[in-house]
Amino acid sequence: MRLEGEEKFNVGGKLLLAHPSLKDPNFRRTILFISSHEEDVGAFGVVINRPTHQKLADFVAEADLPGLAAVPVYEGGPVSSNELILMGFLGGDETRPTGFQVPLSIPDAEEILKEKRGFVRAFRGYAGWEAGQLEGELGQNAWFVQEVGAEFIAGEPDQSMWLRFMKTQGPAYYLLALAPDDPSLN
Repeated sequence: MRLEGEEKFNVGGKLLLAHPSLKDPNFRRTILFISSHEEDVGAFGVVINRPTHQKLADFVAEADLPGLAAVPVYEGGPVSSNELILMGFLGGDETRPTGFQVPLSIPDAEEILKEKRGFVRAFRGYAGWEAGQLEGELGQNAWFVQEVGAEFIAGEPDQSMWLRFMKTQGPAYYLLALAPDDPSLN
């Protein structure tokens, strides 16, 4: 229940970093970019730190992707994982985008790259939350919320980026992050 005058907390356009204790294999040690979030509708985002080490040309005939064949593909999330979603990070450069566009059509993606107005990534699937679901998870401290910054999107983000972030949160979080999924292996 919200108190009168209490503001809604919107994480659209921000990053969610999984808490080290989050065990759901779909989101264990992930960083998600949340492109839309409305409390009464839900949220949509993609995992940005699970690269497939493949390019769009590995999934779609290169002739169908003039100028996009080299776009990197990431595991975007558990929903519709057999579909590809293009996302454009706009303005600035690969280290400091000023906006985003998702979903992105092939012609729009080609234009962004051709005009050097940003960069494009592809995602297999996405993450989605029903109305109120993400707010519940945030209330349980399942996620750290961060602004999009160069350290999170430059290059090819992977699991090591999540670990580096946990190290900045202090020794307790870093030790939790280093713990094996199965404590008996410790």
